Amino acid sequence: MRRGRTVFAAVCAGCHTLTGHDSRAPGGDLAMAKLSTRAIVSFVHLMPVHLTGANVSAVAAYVHATAVRPDH
Repeated sequence: MRRGRTVFAAVCAGCHTLTGHDSRAPGGDLAMAKLSTRAIVSFVHLMPVHLTGANVSAVAAYVHATAVRPDH
């Protein structure tokens, strides 16, 4: 989870948040979408970033785990 959090903070957090509510982030709040890990992987491939396969998997797992927490 640490690697995914680190990648998200460095690459994704400029446009996306994981708050569970409308944060008015340019790319939206990913926790609101409640996407599966597989859907997040597909979504990452559409983003204007270049990540290794391992980093894509790590960030997808992190986003999914964060989005499904009960406090979201």
